[in-house]
Amino acid sequence: MAKDTKERILETALTKFSENGYAGTNIREITESLGLVKSSVYKHYAGKEEIWNALLDRMSVCYDERFASPGRLLPAPESLEELVRVTVRMADLTIRDENIVKMRRLLSIEQFRDDRARDLAAKHFLTGPAKMFTQIFADMTDKKLFRRGDPAMLAFAYTAPISSLIQMCDREPGKTEWALEQIEAFSRHFIKTYGRQTQDGISIRRVTKNEVPAALALVWKVFAEYESPDYAPEGTEVFRKSLKDETYLKDIVYYGAFDGEDIVGVLGIRREKRHICFLFVDGQHHRCGIGTKLFKRMLEDFHGRTITLNSSPYGLPFYDTLGLTATGSEQTVDGIRFTPMEYKENV
Repeated sequence: MAKDTKERILETALTKFSENGYAGTNIREITESLGLVKSSVYKHYAGKEEIWNALLDRMSVCYDERFASPGRLLPAPESLEELVRVTVRMADLTIRDENIVKMRRLLSIEQFRDDRARDLAAKHFLTGPAKMFTQIFADMTDKKLFRRGDPAMLAFAYTAPISSLIQMCDREPGKTEWALEQIEAFSRHFIKTYGRQTQDGISIRRVTKNEVPAALALVWKVFAEYESPDYAPEGTEVFRKSLKDETYLKDIVYYGAFDGEDIVGVLGIRREKRHICFLFVDGQHHRCGIGTKLFKRMLEDFHGRTITLNSSPYGLPFYDTLGLTATGSEQTVDGIRFTPMEYKENV
């Protein structure tokens, strides 16, 4: 169904006000953008001030639904890693959604002129997110995911830096990817500072860009110790070179198992092909369920997809326990022995 004229007027006004401010926008610019004459606008709104107030009314309802309605508050994450995923997903949405960006820019411009815009800016930039995360941190503290403390202070400390990075993207859109990386890094730093460790001391999460070299070093260490003996020297050398080949490593998503600051397990999967390139766990942590946890964590992001991998002879029994099945017989390519396998999740 086509949008009615009143809705189109508000959408166009939002665009114009966010670009030029209230004072820098006139009715003629709004009507010309819509292909209307001024009299058509006056059938719905008495003038620019009424359009402005109607737009603020709509924004107020939007923010109340997001930040003030108990029934719309996000459920508390069930793990510290889920908190990171939820935070990055929310930040990504609010940075990339055009209407949200326009509303934020409008409020940034007009908060010094209009009291209602000032109050909405405070709610959007500070008090609304802090209120939402106060409840989230209270629930996560009850679940013993965070150390006991004041959830309101935790929320304030958590949301203020993230809000600043989001507003920076409005000013410098070219820094969006960098800002999202910083938000994820900050979330993980916050968790290390205030979160509780798991009972076995091992946490499973996505590997950050800065942690990839350590992850690849672990891959080579474990490969050399447990899998290289089954390969010809040619195969070992091919594998070693692949870990330094930027083309080969492109598009890999890394998951890590961490014992404190130390990475003790790595799973790497190609995002587009859904193909696991490697899954290695440090020998001192074998038979502790870490490989299984890495695999299950990966499935959270690739739910319902067919996953493939090429298993070394050493890894076959383990992959059988995960539910993977061979799709062909053992092969040797460039000195590397492997059996092609796949995993199909029942959904």
